[in-house]
Amino acid sequence: MKKIFSLVIAVACFSTMQAQYVGDAIKYSQNFPTLSARSLSMGGAFSSLGSDFSSAYVNPAGLGLYRKSEFVISPGLQLANTSADYLGETNDDFKYQFNFSNLGYVGTYNSNNSKGLVSASYALGYNRLNNFNNFSYIRGINSQTSLVDNFMMDIDGTDPEILDAFTNRLAFDAYIIDTIPGSAYEYDTPVLLPVDQRRTVETTGGTGQWSFSVALNFSDIWYIGMGMGINQLRYEQTMIHSEFDNASTDTDFDNFHYTENLDVNGNGINFSMGTMVRLFKIMRLGAAVHLPTYYRIEEAYLNSMYSEFKSGFIPTDVNGDIYAEGSFKYKLVTPLRFQGGASIQIGTMGIIAADLEYIDYGSMRLRERDNVTDFSEDNRDIRDVYRSVVNLKVGGEARFDNMFVRLGGGIYPSPFSSWELNSDAGHGELTAGLGYRSSAFFFDLGFSALFHKEKYHLYSANEYNPDPLAEPVFVSHVADLNQQKYRFVASMGFRF
Repeated sequence: MKKIFSLVIAVACFSTMQAQYVGDAIKYSQNFPTLSARSLSMGGAFSSLGSDFSSAYVNPAGLGLYRKSEFVISPGLQLANTSADYLGETNDDFKYQFNFSNLGYVGTYNSNNSKGLVSASYALGYNRLNNFNNFSYIRGINSQTSLVDNFMMDIDGTDPEILDAFTNRLAFDAYIIDTIPGSAYEYDTPVLLPVDQRRTVETTGGTGQWSFSVALNFSDIWYIGMGMGINQLRYEQTMIHSEFDNASTDTDFDNFHYTENLDVNGNGINFSMGTMVRLFKIMRLGAAVHLPTYYRIEEAYLNSMYSEFKSGFIPTDVNGDIYAEGSFKYKLVTPLRFQGGASIQIGTMGIIAADLEYIDYGSMRLRERDNVTDFSEDNRDIRDVYRSVVNLKVGGEARFDNMFVRLGGGIYPSPFSSWELNSDAGHGELTAGLGYRSSAFFFDLGFSALFHKEKYHLYSANEYNPDPLAEPVFVSHVADLNQQKYRFVASMGFRF
């Protein structure tokens, strides 16, 4: 038997956690921006539209359509709902969050010419690119494996002193696994099957961009623009995996709780450029290229373990006095993005617009900041796991005097390769909105419903078999998540 360690503090052994960063790359590269209420309600199809602050992000050439200066502010609200199916049981949970979708100022210079340089505009402000706020609750009775079986894989013969500080060493110190007396470091567990498994995953944070963009208008026919963005990344995740004895009388084990905390901060820079052309009086084409964002990311993580036994023995306290913590710095290069679109002006009645956006997620790259980390294997995995996609966005706007009604939507295919677990995990979006506009003031409301299904992998382990000569059966435990994000944005602006 072992002696309990009341405190374990460790610096991360990065090689055991490196696969995590392949998944983080897509998390921080895939954007679902809210921007302004008008842009949101038209599905974000603004490559060939302008005179809206969202152009500072989508296509800076659209700023060339401004004829007046403008100040805009857009508060927003998000409701994220997740339904989780696991081992025949379904559970729902949700999370609300208030944030600012955008805030900015557009300044305009008019030359009073009808030919050549007609006007020049610049924009300063902030646009929200992604929102990570979510809460998932997963539960089921598992008669095949426990998370402990994952901790015990391939550790027989290993000295407890060199177990992984973030996983099986925590379980060892919490008496969830232990050495068999008289053995040469062979392990057993008091956790008997079946177990009542419960997992919560709570995430907060998001990405946003502070941008400076300029645009030129030539003869009200050709518009060009470029922009620079300073991106901010904030992501926090708390995963708590709990297991409870399912009325077994053969063990003293009652329950354990394994917690993973991750805190991520990052800053990045990127550049964009775009153009728009009025082909006919009623039709415009637009295109933009967004160069990769170069992120510098720093993360801190802390794993802890808490356990209780029916005899009253509690080797840990509720604050998780057995824990391991570490930090790591790295760089991420997001994919290059190309987008183009067309819009048709239907007299004074309204507008119809559509965009296509090409992104090769296999081109994401992880890079070191400490000059000792080798990401070559991870980058090979990125090229294998992810693929290129073409996103479709459509939107329309109908005008009734000073009032506007808007509808839109989008299709975002899964970035995962066809052989991956989540190859069908795309997103679909429906949008709608209303607006009022005068020469000096506007007020818009936008709504988006973003739908997504994915398979969430909890862990893998060898299924228990009482026959020691039998071949182990490898089991992967996966929950089906059905997610909906409902986003509401109100934009209010003044033109002068």
